[in-house]
Amino acid sequence: MKSFPLLPLGTLAGLLLALGTGCATTDFVTGKSVNNAYTLDEDIQLGKGFHAETLAQLNKENQLINQDPVRLGMVRAITGRIAAVSDLPDLPYEITFVGDPKIINAYAFPGGNIMVFEGLWDSKEGLVQTLDELAAVIAHEIAHVTCRHATEEMTREMIPNLAIAGGMIWATLEEDKDLQLLFAGIAVVHNGLIVTRYSRKDELEADRIGMMYMAKAGYDPAAAPRVWDRLAAASDSQMGKALSIFSTHPRDFLRSQELRKHLPEAQALYEAAPVKHKGTRKLSELPPLVTPEK
Repeated sequence: MKSFPLLPLGTLAGLLLALGTGCATTDFVTGKSVNNAYTLDEDIQLGKGFHAETLAQLNKENQLINQDPVRLGMVRAITGRIAAVSDLPDLPYEITFVGDPKIINAYAFPGGNIMVFEGLWDSKEGLVQTLDELAAVIAHEIAHVTCRHATEEMTREMIPNLAIAGGMIWATLEEDKDLQLLFAGIAVVHNGLIVTRYSRKDELEADRIGMMYMAKAGYDPAAAPRVWDRLAAASDSQMGKALSIFSTHPRDFLRSQELRKHLPEAQALYEAAPVKHKGTRKLSELPPLVTPEK
C-alpha cells in the first residue's frame, strides 16, 4: 500500500483554510459580511453561460422560446418594474419566456437572467393565478439574484468538493477500490441532495426580500403568502411537473407563515409605491397562446 504524501495533505489543508477565510465580501442587500468567492461581474458572466446552455437544451427540445408577444411582454414588464426597485437595479436583467404549459417553473441565473415557463399559471396544474402572484414569483427570483445566493452556494460547495476530490486522489494513490467507490458515492449523494438546493435560510430570505421588492414596484404583497400556501397544498401531479422554484424547495406552510410576519412592512411599502398595478387580473383571461406556424 502506498502512503499518502505529506505535501499534498498540507497543500489541501492550506487550500481549505484559504477558501474558508479569503472570500469575505459585503452583501448588497443586507450590508452584512458574507463569503462569496465571485465578483459581481463574474456572477454576470456565469449567468450568461448557464443561460446559453439552458437555451441550447430547450431549443433541442423544440420548446417555444419568446414566441408569444403578449406573455413575453407581460413577464418583461413585471421583471423590469421589480428590478428597477431592487438593490441591484443596474444588472443586465433579461427575461426568457418558455411557452410550455406542462412545466411549472421559474428560475434565475446569477447576474440577472430569469426564465419563466407557461405552466406557472396553467389553468389545471399551475400554482399562480393573478398578475400579483406572478409578480411574487418573479420578485422571489430577483431576490435570489440580488442576494447572490447562487454564487454564495457555489462558494460554500468549494470546500466539500475539494475535500471529496482529495479523498478520491487519496483512494487512487492507495489503490483502494473500496475507498474509491466510497468517495464516488459521497460525491453522488452530495451533488444530488445538497448542491441542487438553496439552504432554507436562503429561501426564506428570498421570500422576504422578494415580497418587499414587489410591494415597492406596486404589486400587492398579500399575494406572496398565497402562492406558498398553494404550493404547500399542491397535488402530487403538480409537484411532479414542478422544477426549480418548487420541487427543490421546502413544501410546507412555514414560508407563508414567515411572510405574513413581514406583511405589515410590505403593505406600508405598497401603500407608498408611486404606481400601483392592476395585479388582480386573472392570468386565465390572457388570450390563447400564440403558436408560430411551422
